[in-house]
Amino acid sequence: MRAPTVAPAPPSESQGTRANLLDGALRVFAREGLQRATIRMVAEETGVNELTIFRHFQNKEGLISAVFDRLKETSAYSDLSSEEAWSGDLRQNLNRFGASFYALMEKDEAFIRTLVGEARRHPVPYRKIIMDAFRLLHERLMANLEAAATVGRIRKDVNFSAAVDMFINMLFAGVLKNSEGCNEGYTSAEYVTTCVDLFTAGLERKVRA
Repeated sequence: MRAPTVAPAPPSESQGTRANLLDGALRVFAREGLQRATIRMVAEETGVNELTIFRHFQNKEGLISAVFDRLKETSAYSDLSSEEAWSGDLRQNLNRFGASFYALMEKDEAFIRTLVGEARRHPVPYRKIIMDAFRLLHERLMANLEAAATVGRIRKDVNFSAAVDMFINMLFAGVLKNSEGCNEGYTSAEYVTTCVDLFTAGLERKVRA
């Protein structure tokens, strides 16, 4: 069904309304999946009129895009914003990023599980929104590692794209295991630190004899 044509929400309208809509959309997407979820479901979840959602986001695709735009505003992304900050203590920087990313995945774990579960069924527009969000994270992390390599902090003979995927997947696997209560003998913080230790051990410079 085509979305109704409505005027955008006025700037003076409460930002709390928009935040409430995004929170509700995240819950609905986690529960129903991106494809099955509807604007009506989000309206019922948040207790607003459907037209309010259309005024803020125009259509369902705009709502999905806004959900992922908010992810980009979290510390997991902002911690990667400065390449200069990554030319110092690599372990400290990776620990900071790892803790932020782990917390983000843990907070939205149900939503992330749903995305992974229906990944092959996403329509092209939805897939592009998702890939753009995670591509930004991947590119920023890779750029920071390349900056560290440029100043001699880590090896240069590494495929940084593959290394970034490996590091993020290690963190993500920990979140999934933790959600099932299978992390006996260690805390989330200890898991992140261990991932960083193993990751940096492979990236550290080869010392000449």
